[in-house]
Amino acid sequence: MKNRRIASCAHLVLALGCLVNAARSFAQQPKAGQISGHVVDVVGATVKGASVFVRRNIPAEEKIALLAHTDINGDFKLALPEGGYDVLVTSPGFAARVETVAVPAGKPMRIELKLKALDCSFPRMNCDTLQ
Repeated sequence: MKNRRIASCAHLVLALGCLVNAARSFAQQPKAGQISGHVVDVVGATVKGASVFVRRNIPAEEKIALLAHTDINGDFKLALPEGGYDVLVTSPGFAARVETVAVPAGKPMRIELKLKALDCSFPRMNCDTLQ
């Protein structure tokens, strides 16, 4: 009988330990957020194929990653952990644009980025080669 009680207590302690570790693991996982965007030029025409890079700034991170390209409608969508981000959009023939965005967990965020066309009269700028 005593051995049964000891075994039963050991199982209970083991189960509680597993439960605590699972709760810690769940709490440490970043909460997911979503950001979508629409990239246009200054007159409102969509910019397809633009590159979308992100760098996490809250908490700070040095890594910059290419995460998406805009589709034919100039749209992109990213699933990111909750936090602050710098979103950089580049496209040939346009000046790059950076937008700082807070990505909340569970609430989709939408931004519109307007890219300004480069001045083709700049020395050594050949706009015929830009796509």
